[in-house]
Amino acid sequence: MLSKQTEEQIRELLDRYLSLYGKKDLDTILSLFSEDCMGIGTGKDEIIRNRDELKEQLLRDFTQVNELAISMDTCIIRAEGTICWVMGDLTFTADGTIIPCRCTMVLRGTGHRWEIVQMHISVPAHDQAGGRSYSDQL
Repeated sequence: MLSKQTEEQIRELLDRYLSLYGKKDLDTILSLFSEDCMGIGTGKDEIIRNRDELKEQLLRDFTQVNELAISMDTCIIRAEGTICWVMGDLTFTADGTIIPCRCTMVLRGTGHRWEIVQMHISVPAHDQAGGRSYSDQL
C-alpha cells in the first residue's frame, strides 16, 4: 500500500531526476541510482547492466545535444514495503526536437532513501495502428 509519505518521497526523487537530467548533472544523477541498477533505453544498443554503464549512456546522451529538457506526465506510483514501481509518460526535448516516450521504473527503499534500481524508456511504435497489438510491418 502506498503511503502519502512514500508517494511524496518518490515524486520528489522523480522531480529531482528530471531537473538534473535537463542540467546534465551527471554525478548527482548517478547518486540517485543503485550500484546494481539496470535499464533499457530507446536505442537498439541502449542496454544498461550497472551504474558504470549508466554513466556511459548519460555521457552519450549529454554530449549529443546542446539543449536538453525532460518532463513526466501521467505518473502512476505504487509501492509495497521497500519496493516501489512507477509508470509515466516522458517528453524529451533535445535541441528543440520533442520526443514523446513512456517510462517504467523500480525503486528500492534503503531505510535512509529511495534509489532507482531499474528504468525502461520506450517510444511508441508509430507504424502500429490503434486497437492493433502488432505493427502492420510484421
